[in-house]
Parts: sequence; C-alpha cells; structure tokens
Amino acid sequence: LPDLATPQGLKFKTITETTAEVQWEPFSFPFDGWEISFIPKNNEGGVIAQLPSTVTTFNQTGLKPGEEYTVTVVALKEQARSPPTSNSVSTLIDGPTQILVRDVSDTVAFVEWSPPRAKVDAILLKYGLADGEGGRTTFRLQPPLSQYSLQALRPGARYHLTVSALRGASESRPAFAQFTTEIDAPKNLRVGLRTPASLELAWDNSEAEAHSYRVVYSTLAGEHYHEVLVPRDTGPTTRATLADLVPGTEYGIGISAVMDSQQSVPATMNARTELDSPRDLLVTASTETSISLAWTKATGPIDHYRITFTPASGMASEVTVSQDESQLTLSELEPGTEYTISIVAERGRQQSLEATVDAFTGVRPISQLHFSQLTSSSVNVTWSDPSPPADHLILTYSPRDEEQAQQVTLDGTCRHTSLTGLQPSTEYLVSLVAVHGTISSEPVVGSITTGIDAPKDLRVGNVTQESMMVYWSAPIAAFDHYRISYRAAEGRTDSMAIPRDDTQYTLQDLQPATKYEIGVKSVRGREESELASITAYTAMDVPLGVTATNITPTEALLQWNPPLLEVESYVLILTCRAVAGETILVDGDNQEYQLTNLLPSTTYTVSMYATSGPLTSQTISTNLYTLLDPPTNLTASEVTRRSALLSWVPPMGEIENYVMTYRSTDGSRKELIVDAEDTWIRLEGLSETTEYTVHLQAAQNAMRSGLISTTFTTGGRVFANPQDCTQHLMNGDTLSGVYTISINGDLGQRVPVYCDMTTDGGGWIVFQRRQNGLTDFFRKWADYRVGFGNLEDEFWLGLDNIHKITSQGRYELRIDMRDGQEAAYAYYDKFSIGDSRSLYKLRIGDYNGTSGDSLTYHQGRPFSTKDRDNDVAVTNCAMSYKGAWWYKNCHRTNLNGKYGESRHSQGINWYHWKGHEFSIPFVEMKMRPYNHRNISGRKRRSLQL
Repeated sequence: LPDLATPQGLKFKTITETTAEVQWEPFSFPFDGWEISFIPKNNEGGVIAQLPSTVTTFNQTGLKPGEEYTVTVVALKEQARSPPTSNSVSTLIDGPTQILVRDVSDTVAFVEWSPPRAKVDAILLKYGLADGEGGRTTFRLQPPLSQYSLQALRPGARYHLTVSALRGASESRPAFAQFTTEIDAPKNLRVGLRTPASLELAWDNSEAEAHSYRVVYSTLAGEHYHEVLVPRDTGPTTRATLADLVPGTEYGIGISAVMDSQQSVPATMNARTELDSPRDLLVTASTETSISLAWTKATGPIDHYRITFTPASGMASEVTVSQDESQLTLSELEPGTEYTISIVAERGRQQSLEATVDAFTGVRPISQLHFSQLTSSSVNVTWSDPSPPADHLILTYSPRDEEQAQQVTLDGTCRHTSLTGLQPSTEYLVSLVAVHGTISSEPVVGSITTGIDAPKDLRVGNVTQESMMVYWSAPIAAFDHYRISYRAAEGRTDSMAIPRDDTQYTLQDLQPATKYEIGVKSVRGREESELASITAYTAMDVPLGVTATNITPTEALLQWNPPLLEVESYVLILTCRAVAGETILVDGDNQEYQLTNLLPSTTYTVSMYATSGPLTSQTISTNLYTLLDPPTNLTASEVTRRSALLSWVPPMGEIENYVMTYRSTDGSRKELIVDAEDTWIRLEGLSETTEYTVHLQAAQNAMRSGLISTTFTTGGRVFANPQDCTQHLMNGDTLSGVYTISINGDLGQRVPVYCDMTTDGGGWIVFQRRQNGLTDFFRKWADYRVGFGNLEDEFWLGLDNIHKITSQGRYELRIDMRDGQEAAYAYYDKFSIGDSRSLYKLRIGDYNGTSGDSLTYHQGRPFSTKDRDNDVAVTNCAMSYKGAWWYKNCHRTNLNGKYGESRHSQGINWYHWKGHEFSIPFVEMKMRPYNHRNISGRKRRSLQL
C-alpha cells in the first residue's frame, strides 16, 4: 500500500549479554502495528514479536550472549506489510559465573568458575592484595579451562580476585571473589639454654603479621597439656622460656602463630630438660683413712649418682651409688691427704652438673691467722679449714693492754670474718679456737696494730667563683699535722701541710665553675691516715635579663641572656599565690621558654637558675600578670520569634561581670551588664525574622577580656492566629505556660489557655488541673459551663470552651496522674464533648496508657453537677460524691471530686490505678489535635531540609 512507508531511524539504545533495546521513529498516519524480529547470524531459531502502533521502543530479552542478530522492523496494516528496515547487533559476551575459591592454605588457593555461554578467545584471571600493595597479577587462560591454582601467595593476607572473558577487544563484566590465606607456622624451632626446670625456645617469626604464638607442651607420656601465649618479638626471632618443668624429661612442643581469630598449624619439636644436680655436698666426718659425705638428692628421675674423689697425687677414683642414697663413706684413703670430691646424677647418657667439696683425711688444725685490708677501725681475718670440720669457731680479740676481750662465735664452715669498730692506732691480739663436740683446739694467735684515723666530716662552704672554705673534724689518734690536697678534674695536684690545731682552710685562686677533688689526711712521722675526700665545684655565673613577653590569659614567653659558662639546663620555678608550683627543666641551648596552662588574671613569680652538672647558679626572678580570659562556647538556643537563650562557659579567672552587646541587621544595638555568677541570659523583645550578632566579654576592674561572638536569626509565625497549643508550638513557642488561642482562627473568639509544651511532644491544651486543693471544685452547673480557677494553679477551662475547641477537628485526650514519684497516664485517640443542648455528652476513642481504662465506663454520658442531675443512678451522683462529672451509676473515675478525701468514692479517683479509696494528689487533663505527631514530624523535617 502506498501509505506504508519503510520504518526509519532504527537504532539500538542499550545492549547487554542477553537483551537488546531497539528504538525507531513513529509514523504520522494510522496503521495496525509493528512486527519486529531478531534472527541470529546462523539462522538457527530467532524471535518475532508484534507490537501496537503506539510503541516505538522494544527491549528483547532471552538472547544468547556474544551472538550477532539481524533486527528487522516492519509496519502492518490490515493484510499489508511495509518494506522492512534492518540493522545488525551483537550481544555482549558473558563472563564466568559462580566463582569459588577453595582449598586455601598459607601460600596456595584453588579457584573454580562456571565458563561463559558465549564463544570467547580467553579467560582473564586477575588477583592481588586487597589493599593494593604489590599491584595485580594477570593470567590469560585458554577456554574451556574453568579452574586454576594460585601459588606463592602471602600468608595471612586478604586477596581480591576477578575472572572475566575476552573476545577480540571486548571484555565481559568480571566475576569477583575475595579470600584470605591462612597464616604460616613459625619456622626453625630450636632450643637455647637448658636447665633442669626450664627450656629456652627460639623460632623464626611467621611471614604473616601474627601478633602472638600459642605454645603447647607436655611430657611425651603426659595426658595433660600446658599452654602459654607468647607475644611476637620485634625483629626476625621470637623467644620464650618454659619454666617449672620436670628435670631430665623429654617434652613434645607445638608452636602455632595467632593473628586475630586465625591460628596456623603448629610447628613441632621435642626437647629434654637437663638432669637435676645433687646439692649441698658436705663432709660430715673424716678419719685417717675415710671421709663421710652427705648431699641433698636430685628431684628428677635418675639412674644413679657417680662420685669421683681425687687425692693431691692426681689418681682419680669413682664409685656409683643408688638414686635412693643421700650419704656415703669413702674408705681406704691415704692418711693426711687432701681430696677433691665431686658428685653428679646420671640417667642413660645424660649427666647433671657436678657438686664439689674439698676434704682432708685425719686431723688438720688451723695453723695461722691471716690479716688483710687493715684500716684505723677494721681488719679482715682469714684461716685455713680445720679437719675434721669444726662444730663452731670462737674468735676473741682485744687491745693488748686490756683484759676484757670481745668474743665472736662463728659457724664451723666459716673461713673468714671482718672485725670492725676498732680503736685507731691500737695494737690488738686476735685468737681463734676450733670446737669439736666438747673438745676445743689450742688457740691460734695473731696481732695487728690499727692505723691512725683520718679527719672526719669533711665539707665545703662559702663557695664563690674563685674560692671555697674546707672544714673537717679532728681524728682520735695522736698525729703531727694535716696534709690537704686539691686538684681540678684535668689539672695538677696542689698540697700543703696544715697545723694540727686547725680544722678549716680556704682554697683560693680557683677556676670558676670547675670540679675539684679535695683530700685531707692525718700525718704522724712517716705514717699517714686514710684520705678523707670530697668533690666540690666553684660557683657558676647567673643568667641575666629574664623578661616575660607575649602574655595571654594562659601563656607567656620567657626570654633571658645566658651566663658565660656553658649551661646544661635551666630550672624554672613558677610560684602562684605564694605557693610554689611546677618546676620546669629547659635545655641549656635555649634562651626562651613558652609557659602554658597558666591561670588567667593571676600574678606569677618566675624564679630561674642555671645548672651545669652538679653546679647551680644564683637564682633570679621576674613577675608577670596573665590577662583576663574570655568566656567560651557562646551558643544561642531556644530561639523563638521574639526571644533567644544565650549560654556560655565561664572563664577560669575571677571576674566582676560580663559585658554583652547584641546588634540586629537594621543597625539597632543594645549593651547589657550580666552578673559574674550567670552563665546564661534570655534576650526578650526581639524582632521577628531578624539576624542578630551577639558579642560577650568578661570584665575585672578596668580590664576586659577578648570578645566571643555568635549569630542567630529569630523565627517568624507559621500561624497568625493560633487556634490551639499545637499551632503555638509550631510557631516556635516551646515554653509551657499561658497562651491565647482563637477558636477557628476567629479573633472574636479568643480564649486564654495553659499549654503543656513538653509532655509527649507538647502542644497540649490543659483543661483541668488538681494539685493542692486550694480551689473548690464542688460547684454548680453555671460555673462548670464558663470555667473557674487560676490557669497557673488549679482550674477548670469550662464546658463551653472545651466543646468549641473539640469542634475544630479530631482531638486526642491525655490524663496525667502522679502520687509522689509514682506516675501513670491514660490516653484516648478521640475526644470531644457535645454542646449545651446535649448536656455536653462525652465521646472518647480507644484507650492506651499505664493507668488502666477507667473512663470508657462514662462513654456517652452527659455532664452532671450538684444542681443538674443527669446521671442514671437513684441518687444525685454529684451531690453524693462531692464533684461534677460525666456520671453514670455513679463512677469509675471522679477527677473533679474532693481533694485529699480518702473515703470510698469521695475523692479524686481513678479506679483502675488507685481504686476508690485513694485521692490522687496531682491530675492534669489535656487535649490536642489527633494529627499533631504527623504535622510536627513534617514540620521538623522541613526545618532540617
């Protein structure tokens, strides 16, 4: 037909592995529809679809990946077909799928995948560390390969892996996988020092960054394993010592690396502890031909003891003794001979360390006393061993001319002692006796003469840069004169004789700030006492010109000129309010120091001296006064249309007051003086939708701190004439209190109400409150119609007002009740009362809350007072129960009852919370629009946007 032209503009919008989206131009004349076909290049199969005439795009699914298709579009009208328009398209090749990583070890991982459906030239496998370190490794694999083993991986590392297909220049979308290699075990386990009770282990650290190693060990026959966690050492090697082991025992040891929740397979080894040695080898007796021995047995398992005894002639002999023995007598020995005796424990080829003792056959008396290290007040005395060993020794000493001697009892094994507290320049007689049982040996006697004593209490004073005075106390022994010597650390030694009656001497012509070694000794003829010595330094010069600059409330910069001598360090001492505070060390190369963390508006005294080694200079001082610090964190909050709360953190220093100024964008400016104790102020009477800039500074006398500032913008009204507390809240009035509402927005129906802006999101109109009994609620119908009481205290809003308010829309009701710290509430999702013609009939919805539902009993009831009985009871409920309510027969709740009355049903009752015999001390009844949560939520979201 002539009106069926060839479709035009055939093109492809999106192409995937299995889909192709086609688009063509529409016809401007009526026809029946389109026929579109997708025929593969090999003419095997194909897809044909017929489409409405209004469709000019089509997305064909279910195609084969990597296949070339001829796409033809034909227009249809009745039995006629337009000339076709065709184009070719190839779907994308698909990639491998279902990638799986398995059999992961510390250095190897095996990868599997499902091959692509399309014919591809190659499979690209890429992997590398997940953090990107070291780059990525790529393998080009030949189809139909669908698995590969990754080698030489890093232990304990996370890897990122992709597998994709490649045909020509086209690459498929990759399949992804991640895996973590296991951590490797430590290597080269070895044993260092062995003892009978411990093994020192060492190993090469794992390549993985293990944070610790778990060491498990047990005897080879043991059923119980011991475990210790050892932190990884820095460097290539970690060491650990296993203690409290059994001597001479072989242990099996396994060491695993631990990293987070991973643990490597263990590296294992066996190691044996050393045999325990016998201890305390003693000679208990000796004769001309025998020596008796005793020892403490080894603690571990052994086969026997081996005892070796060698005489001075050098021919050693051995004997073995059962492991159960702890003593032995060696017989048939050479008389009068010294023997060296040793004992070891043996187990198989293993041998312990030896214990050794020297012994002598026959009797060997102490032959001579030896004296050494003789001073004016002490001497060391030594002697040879007696044989057999003595039970104890008695040493006696006294000056030669004195009959009374001092006596010391010593252990029989003792071979030396020191005598102290001797008199100087005195001859002493010393004797030693060995005691065997009840027999004492002949005394061995010696004599010594103590030397003259040295001067005492050597000290220096009056130290200047060029001189110092040396003082001392005279010695006890007679002497001829003193000799004093002194030398600088690297100078010559000067000395001179001092008369014996002098006990002080002034050293002069010294070098400043120099260390001197000073000695004084007593001299008698050719005999000299020990040297009394002391080290002292001449004085060093003082730093100059210390000043404080760049002073702020908490910091100041100290600067000074250094002394001539090289300084090791400066010592600064801060004194505040007569109390010495922090001491600061400053490197000697510096000539300034930044003081920090000072107290604002405070006077400090800074004392300073220089040191060089043990030297200290004189102290110099300066005073500084820190500035007044400003308040901080000035913040504007609770910003409404006409007010804002400004708060701040006070300064640390003492102040008299604050000076606050605030300026609006119209140029008006006000200044306020705020008490020092205050940390907040509410600015009232502000202009709506106006930006204000507030500055605050502290003041003390004539001093003022730096300024801090903040900016805020007051809000505007959302509702010009709010008709309930919810609209007041959305206007930005967030404080609970008395507000005026306009019924239905009519300024002619303005009603003052109390708004609760905090309870459960706020926006509540409180229409009744009981809290102290100061207001009489046993009133007539007329009072309850118009309302009574004080909105700030106890009140009833009035039935007419409640009816008008609840007629504005759907309202919800909440009743809050409290008894001390105990509280409960009742919530009803609908609330209204009728007009005066319906006697203000009550309508409420479903209950929720914590008090129990006591109000549903009154559903649909008219209001009753003592002069208008509208209940269904025989009696007048309002008159009987001293209240006014929506009574039925008569009540489950009586919230307008008599305050504090506990008689049955007479007080303020809520049956399901406190029953009929308890008058609730606090009650508030309140209402708000039912959709308040949704409205306030949208309002908050819009403010956030």
